[in-house]
Amino acid sequence: MNALETYLTALAPGMDIIAACRGLSGVKLMERGAPDTIAADLLLLCESYYGRTAFSRMQRRAIADARANAHSIALLVGIERIVNRAPSKKQAWELRAECCAMSAEMSTIITHARRRVREMKKSTVSPGVRTYRRPNDYWTLAITGTSSFIADLQGAITATDKKPLQAVEDIFFGAGSAARSTVVTNAVVPLEKFIRIRDGHGDDVQLDLTNGATMSGTEYLRRVLNDAGYSAPGPSPTSSGSGDSGSGHSDGDSSGNGDGETGYVTLVHPVEGPVNLYRTARVATDKQRMMAAAENPRCAWPGCNQPADLSQVHHLTAWSRGGETNMKNLVVCCAYHNGINDDDPHAPPRRGRLERVGGRIVWRPPVTPRN
Repeated sequence: MNALETYLTALAPGMDIIAACRGLSGVKLMERGAPDTIAADLLLLCESYYGRTAFSRMQRRAIADARANAHSIALLVGIERIVNRAPSKKQAWELRAECCAMSAEMSTIITHARRRVREMKKSTVSPGVRTYRRPNDYWTLAITGTSSFIADLQGAITATDKKPLQAVEDIFFGAGSAARSTVVTNAVVPLEKFIRIRDGHGDDVQLDLTNGATMSGTEYLRRVLNDAGYSAPGPSPTSSGSGDSGSGHSDGDSSGNGDGETGYVTLVHPVEGPVNLYRTARVATDKQRMMAAAENPRCAWPGCNQPADLSQVHHLTAWSRGGETNMKNLVVCCAYHNGINDDDPHAPPRRGRLERVGGRIVWRPPVTPRN
C-alpha cells in the first residue's frame, strides 16, 4: 500500500477518528502531528457528536448512520460547516442526522445540505398589518406584503413633494380617500379636566383612549363632538355639565355631520372609582366593560401596554370565590395577566395580584420570605 492508498483509506472511518479525539485538546492533537486547522475541525466534530446536547437521540442516530455509511472526515467536516448555519440548534441537529443517513457522493450530500439551510432561512413572516404600541412614545404601523405591493405603496408615498408621514395621512384621509375613523372610545375625564376642556383649555389636558392612544382634550372634541354637530371647543351658552358620576354618549342626527354613535365620556369619582351601574351574572355587561376601560385604558398590570379594547374584564375577587360583577370588583386586564393573577390571596404567592385600594387599582407583588 503506497502513501496515497494509505491516505485515502484513513479518510474513510470518519466517526471512528472523531471518537478517538475524545479527551484530547488541540495542543495534544498538534503534538501528534495534526495541523492546527485539522485539529480545530476534529475538536468541532468531537464536540458535536460526542458532547452534551439536548438532542441526544438525534446525536446517537447520526453517529450510527455515519458509521454505517462510512462517511469520511472530509464529508463530516463539510456537513458540520453547513449545518452550523441553520437558524436553530434543533434544525441543525435535524439536518446533521439527515445528512449522516444519506448514502451518496460527498458533492450530492453537501449540495443537499446547502439547499436545506436555504429553505430553513426562508422568511416565515406572514403578510398583514401590525401595530407596535410604545408607552409615552411614537407608535409604528408595519405593513408586510409582496415586494411589488410594498413598492407600489412606497411609490405612492414618494410621488408627492410632501414629507412621507404627511403623504401617508393625505393618502388615507385626504379628499376622496377613506374617512378618518370616528373615535368611539371611553375616556377617563376627572371632573376638573372636563371643565377645562369645556372652557376651551383642552390643549392642556391629555386624555387616554381605550384603544391605547392619547390625545389632547381639544383634539378629542374636534374629532368627536364636532362630528356630532356640536360647536368647536370653548364655552357655549348651550353647554352643560353634571356633577354626578356617570356615563354619557353623543349621537349624531340627520342634520349633523355625524350619523351614529361617536364616543363616550365617563366622569370618575376621585375616591370610589367608576360608578356601579348594576350587578349581573359572571360576565360583565357592555356598559361595565366600557366603564372599566375608562378607569384603565390599558391593562392595569404594571408595565403592560395592551389597550383596553383588546383586553379582558377581570374580577379582582374571583367569581369562584364569591366575587361580584360590579364596578368596584372589575378591572381591565390583558389575557396573559388575567391568567397569571394570583386569584387566591391565601395560596402561596407566585406572580402577584391586582387589588383596589382607596378607589384605585394597585398591584400587590408576591410576598417573599425574608432571609
